[in-house]
Amino acid sequence: MAKTKAKSTDILSLIAAEHHQVEKLFAEAEKAKGAKLVEQFNQIYIELILHARTEELVLYPALREYEETEQYVEKAEEEHEEVSVILEEIKALKPTQAEFQEKMSELKEILENHVEEESEIFNAVRECMSDRELTGLGQEFQETKAKLVSNVEAALAM
Repeated sequence: MAKTKAKSTDILSLIAAEHHQVEKLFAEAEKAKGAKLVEQFNQIYIELILHARTEELVLYPALREYEETEQYVEKAEEEHEEVSVILEEIKALKPTQAEFQEKMSELKEILENHVEEESEIFNAVRECMSDRELTGLGQEFQETKAKLVSNVEAALAM
């Protein structure tokens, strides 16, 4: 039942739900230690890389089609690159190292800023695209993300 409902969800709702999920993962990571912290980071890594790559493949090309929304793509791509670099830096650290927590805090701050800007972007997108387009993009988003999961999980293991 939940899968059917998710299939009819527009891309903006899916993205907002993923942002909320990552916020919850960060809250859990802040309380975790040792192996549990590594597990939480691994989940954050997978979620963020999947989210960014899927946005880049599905949402950004759609945003480039409209003058009102294409302006947001370059900044978002820069933020994704910044997040990717920090994720790789954290992945190379041990949770007992002070830099691990510093980088996690830096990552969380970048993501909080990204989410704060969300409403402005989403409003612009809703003005340009129909509900039908947003729902179609939502389905494409979910399908694309599902295809990327194994590659992202493999990248984490490296």
